[in-house]
Amino acid sequence: MPTREQIQKLLDLEPNDPFMLYAMAQDYAKTSEHEQAVEFYKKTIEADADYSYAYYHMARSLEALDRNEDAAKILDEGLEAAKRSNDAKGISEISQYRTMFP
Repeated sequence: MPTREQIQKLLDLEPNDPFMLYAMAQDYAKTSEHEQAVEFYKKTIEADADYSYAYYHMARSLEALDRNEDAAKILDEGLEAAKRSNDAKGISEISQYRTMFP
C-alpha cells in the first residue's frame, strides 16, 4: 500500500482519480481519522457515483463517528449505486450491512 504522501502526490497530478481518492480515504480510516476519511469517500463518490465500496466504507466511518442515521442513508445510496453497476457482491455486502440500522 502506498504511503499517504505517495497517494497525495498522485492526487496532485490527477485530483479526481476515484481510485486514489478511495485509497486516501482508506488510509485515513485505517488510522481512525474518520472525519477525514468521510471527506475523501465523498470525493470518491463525486468522482465516480458508482464506486459502491466507497459508500460501504464511508458508512463504516460514519458508524465509528456515531452517525448511524447518516450511515444508513449512505448505505441506501450505495445499494442504488451497486445496482446501477450490476455489482452483485456490492449489493450483497451493502444489503447485509444495511440490516444493522433500523
